[in-house]
Amino acid sequence: MYGYVNYNIERPPAELVQRFHNIWASTLCDVMGRHGGMGHEIRPILEGTRLVGTALTVLSFPGDNITTHKALQLAQPGDVLVIDDGGGHNTAAFGHNMSLRAKSAGAVGVVTNGAIRDLQLIRKDQFPIFCSGVCPRSPQKNTPGSVNVPIQVGGVVVSPGDVVVGDDDGVAIVPAADATGIIREAEKRMEMEHQQAEDIRAGKVPLEILYGASWVDDILRGKIREIGKASDGGR
Repeated sequence: MYGYVNYNIERPPAELVQRFHNIWASTLCDVMGRHGGMGHEIRPILEGTRLVGTALTVLSFPGDNITTHKALQLAQPGDVLVIDDGGGHNTAAFGHNMSLRAKSAGAVGVVTNGAIRDLQLIRKDQFPIFCSGVCPRSPQKNTPGSVNVPIQVGGVVVSPGDVVVGDDDGVAIVPAADATGIIREAEKRMEMEHQQAEDIRAGKVPLEILYGASWVDDILRGKIREIGKASDGGR
């Protein structure tokens, strides 16, 4: 779907997006039924990165980033540029000067299945980027793709206005239409995660808070042969 620029997208309320700052990407995947998490190849360039915003999507023609330059004209405060590089991963989809332009528009980060360049400068500026790698080669700037259309990055469909959450574990995408319900479940899950950590420190087993103390053996019963097990069956 090349050749489209959509200026009119609906973004979730800022106060709703703000609530996602307290949620891990992994927790979002849990409450979304193990969905919504991008593949392992989409990694942060900065350790300790937190990225939360709304998706401004870019579909690039392979090896060409003119469409991302167009998207930068549309960027608003709180946006995350989510770029499908179109399979042209032998050139850089994004670089330092583009990051400066993005920051000046209020964009809070970039997620792309392509490569980036100017890594040292971008790291120095602490601009959050999640990408598939690094490449020094500049792309062409001739052939249009599309802005603010549904795309696929890291095996996840991303639509304009979706909530983007990134941390050291990777990136999770929350569909805008479901964001209110998902954040409620995620906040509850985060409370449980923190309580579970305290329980484990007190001597309980992982996930006991959800499934009971014997859940591992209950699931494996009849599926394995145990050799040399102590007669008391200690935990």
